[in-house]
Amino acid sequence: MMATGQRDRSGRKVPLWQSVQDQLQERIGRGEFADGFPGEMALADEYEVSRSTIRSALAPLRRAGLLSAQRGRQSSVVNVVDEQRFGPVYSLFAAVENAGMTQRSVVEIAELRRSATAAAHLGLDADADLVFISRTRYADRDVIAVDDTWLPANVAAPVLGADLSHTALYEVLRRKCSITLSAGHETLHALAADAQQSRRLACPAGTAVFFIERLGLAGEQAVEWRETLIRGDRFTVTTSYPAAPAAGR
Repeated sequence: MMATGQRDRSGRKVPLWQSVQDQLQERIGRGEFADGFPGEMALADEYEVSRSTIRSALAPLRRAGLLSAQRGRQSSVVNVVDEQRFGPVYSLFAAVENAGMTQRSVVEIAELRRSATAAAHLGLDADADLVFISRTRYADRDVIAVDDTWLPANVAAPVLGADLSHTALYEVLRRKCSITLSAGHETLHALAADAQQSRRLACPAGTAVFFIERLGLAGEQAVEWRETLIRGDRFTVTTSYPAAPAAGR
């Protein structure tokens, strides 16, 4: 496949790297790279261009979050549909990987317990057994968030034996429990970290944090109640909306 110069709407010829970028973005949108994204050398051979042209074409795709950008690793396509379905929390942690940092989790607690409050959110009896997972989340060596998750034990008990240090909880639910989250409801609060929260987040008391409450659904069944604290000095939440139709249309 040879990359050829394209022209924009004004008829001006676009740079070669932009032509390659546009073609790759279209192919990503069609799902062509579901089984793996080619390396720079393979793309350079395929498009018959230099590796520097390929790097220039990939850079905006990485900035847009369509490709991962991890040092020393081959790029991979980020599942944008899944990120939108799983909400801002999922996207924030994926963004750590996309920024070239290593995202890892330290599981502080993994046990069966009961919580009348969490059970109520999940539509269960107050004395229902729940899987409780408490994690500290890191970007490289820095703490970025802590989260506490409750799952119905009758469907999610296998999660207790899983390694969550560098694996998404939703992937474990899918693989070990045959549960695929299809929707969710999230509420985001802006807070100043109190003494207990600041200890967990390794930040000074009063640091701005995001507190996110999430109810995850599989079909119409509630399968996850999650409370997440994210350091506001290390993350920014950006939400995009479709363009409004022009008046009179």
